[in-house]
Amino acid sequence: MIIECQNLSKTFKQGQEKVHALSDVSFELEAGKIIGLLGPDGAGKTTLMRHLCGLLRPDGGSVKVLGVDSVLGANQIQNQIGYVPQKFGLYENLSISENINLYARLHGVSDEELAQRVPRLLEITRLSRFTKRMAGKLSGGMKQKLALICALVSRPRLMLLDEPTVGVDVLARREMWSILRQFVEEEAMTIIASTAYLDEADYCDQTLILFEGRLLAQGTPDEIRKMAERFVEDPTFEEAFQLLICGSVPERLTRRNPVREDAPVRIEVQDLVQRFGDFTAVDHLSFQIRSGEIFGLLGANGAGKTTTFRMLCGLNQATEGKITVDGEPLARNLERMRSQTGYVAQKFSLYADLSVRQNMEFFGGAYGVRGKLLQERIDWAMETFQLKPFARMNAEKLAMGFKRRLAMACALLHQPSIVFLDEATSGTDPISRHEFWRKILDLADSGVAVIITTHFMDEAQYCDRILIMRDGLSIAVGSVDEICRQGGNAATLEEAFVNLVT
Repeated sequence: MIIECQNLSKTFKQGQEKVHALSDVSFELEAGKIIGLLGPDGAGKTTLMRHLCGLLRPDGGSVKVLGVDSVLGANQIQNQIGYVPQKFGLYENLSISENINLYARLHGVSDEELAQRVPRLLEITRLSRFTKRMAGKLSGGMKQKLALICALVSRPRLMLLDEPTVGVDVLARREMWSILRQFVEEEAMTIIASTAYLDEADYCDQTLILFEGRLLAQGTPDEIRKMAERFVEDPTFEEAFQLLICGSVPERLTRRNPVREDAPVRIEVQDLVQRFGDFTAVDHLSFQIRSGEIFGLLGANGAGKTTTFRMLCGLNQATEGKITVDGEPLARNLERMRSQTGYVAQKFSLYADLSVRQNMEFFGGAYGVRGKLLQERIDWAMETFQLKPFARMNAEKLAMGFKRRLAMACALLHQPSIVFLDEATSGTDPISRHEFWRKILDLADSGVAVIITTHFMDEAQYCDRILIMRDGLSIAVGSVDEICRQGGNAATLEEAFVNLVT
């Protein structure tokens, strides 16, 4: 066994409170496989990774890595493994080649070995053409690849990757997992990679399911899925995860009142262009969004989604073209637009040092909701999003799923008729994500126009229509079925997406 973990426990202090990051975790892992460490933010994935590296001392239990105790032989372990944390220490003012050479020197790699090793690493990661580019000017996916090369240059027997695909699009995620598979097959390497994207389980040979510091299950992706077969036909990995968390599989979500073809147009975009100097980020986009419609903006990183999103919200002014809301130009009606718009950002954007109720009071007031109506709306939000038990808790102490609920609650206090969701479920657990989407579908059923960006293709399935962007251009628009047809009659939305953007 390459790793033996027995009854591992770790507790941290946060002020006067104790947080059980890991509780009695036990497992064994064989060499020569890709092992997926799956769970939402706060599950304990990073804490477990740091124990496997010998960077943390357990409060209870033990860890053996490559046959060596993680406490007694921490230095010996660290000399034989590669580790890429979430925030890998690349030097942004150094080029790709200079970063690689620096890490090679730190690991004692000889010039001869470096000359043999690096060309192959650059070839596999497709970075050969960019060796002189500064790390600070790389895309997120390219930075992840460079971090991987820096960790692999010393030929480690075991590679630990903490969320290597976080924040990157489906195409970049596929490419990263393909690269990892090559190293396992060509170099007999063992890779442990953590991820909050449950759909990535199928890239792994084995999975460890973590939630709130507890190991819920270990097995192949198919073995995990089969756990839910007596509850639902053809279960997904996420449904099996939900079963492990709460003992049941939630009912699959559907629209009660699908958007009508004759529903009023809320937002109309005509020949929208956004330029930054000589660079065209958005190139003559045109589309409509109707009342009660869930409209998805999809695309690879750098496609122009965020720029389009910001123009729709009135945060960026278009270079050319026009946006109208309810038939009126957005530029002349920004205040009215904002008064009827709710916005949930990808990153937690509420006030961490205010309580749940104080955040609601502040944002309700900012949207012009006051007095008795504000208290009624807060009572509604507490009940709807199950936040009442946490009313006096500071927002920073909430679990990620409840932070997302609070963000959604604050965005809906003023009863907006248009809601923008920018990667709003990123990092949440499957139960919270399911409840989040139940609320979104309810909003759309009530006539609210919902505009989303997401890297989760299973979330995009809920959209009435989808616009797929590439290099600032619209390359496909339509329902999920229409997108699949435009993407080469693909069997799934993800396959259609990949076909369209490559």
